[in-house]
Amino acid sequence: MLAFELDYPFFCANPTCELHVRFGAPGVRGRGNWAQMPDGRLLGRSLHGDEFLCDACGRQRSAGSREHAA
Repeated sequence: MLAFELDYPFFCANPTCELHVRFGAPGVRGRGNWAQMPDGRLLGRSLHGDEFLCDACGRQRSAGSREHAA
């Protein structure tokens, strides 16, 4: 197991996201910052504050942050 997998065990930290999965879990192949969905979509992930979020959850969080800032 890589060090970042200990600090960030889930691909996406959002517990309601379908990508809230651990590396090595059943149905999960590989590791890193890219995931392929069953429908063929490729999603990345990036650090948002102190947690990794998939692209979709990160965009949603950023949009919510902009709304609160206005």
